[in-house]
Amino acid sequence: MTAMIGRAWRTPFGSTVDGVIARLRAGERCERTAPIRELPRGSRHARYLRRMGLFGIEVASEALAASGIAGGPRVGLFAGVGGLRVHWDDMLGATEHQDDSGERIWERGMRQVHPYWMLRHLSNNVHALASVDLALKGEGATFGGGNAGAQAIASASRALADHAIDAALVVAYDSLLEPETLVELDARGELARGFVPGEAAAAIVLVRAPDPRTIARIAVFDGAALEHAPFAARDGGARADWVQPMGQLGAATTVVQAIALAAGLAPPSHALALGLHRAEPGLFAAIRVTG
Repeated sequence: MTAMIGRAWRTPFGSTVDGVIARLRAGERCERTAPIRELPRGSRHARYLRRMGLFGIEVASEALAASGIAGGPRVGLFAGVGGLRVHWDDMLGATEHQDDSGERIWERGMRQVHPYWMLRHLSNNVHALASVDLALKGEGATFGGGNAGAQAIASASRALADHAIDAALVVAYDSLLEPETLVELDARGELARGFVPGEAAAAIVLVRAPDPRTIARIAVFDGAALEHAPFAARDGGARADWVQPMGQLGAATTVVQAIALAAGLAPPSHALALGLHRAEPGLFAAIRVTG
């Protein structure tokens, strides 16, 4: 069993946990798209990272700071990204004036390609840069795909259970609003069926739970989270899919859900919003990985 002791996120409803929960409780809902409205902060890593990667660096740093843990050889980093995608919008200016002759390709637009264009596509960029920035020298891994956040949590939990590390930073980010992704979703008919593409970046810090009997447990599997005993829910298991009003969040889904459900345990008013009978202030949420 692992306990969550630090968290941070960037979501379509904001960056503070209380602020996001307030908007969800007020019944707000994204109808067509669910973008993160704010911009990433200025960063020396902007040459290597696109917008979502910069958000990933931000939440990783904030979650670790909130945990009170410093980096070192016993602190690992586990990352989840949406996948390795070639971003069309980066290449439009370079290709729109090219012709079949292949002549003067540089003058016709290739000079507009960013010198680090290929480096920006590496799926482990956030993992590498955050490890350096935060001195995270323990074991870790990067996963890609729609359930990459769940895989990152599972891998971090196993490393903690095996005592390979003493703490794990898990960060996941994804955007389903990139042009190439929207084209694919539209071709599959998802948008016509009401699929709301969104994006999010989220990070949590996990440690081994000191006493599993006194900590509310969250089971995380395949991009979903459920609350389990000792806190019973009216519907037999309070689902964390109450974050669905923010749209589909891709690889970040599981980490966002874990943060949202943990926030629902305290204060008690948040617990009631999730359909939980009771919760205790200051309670850390523990995560048990299944599936």
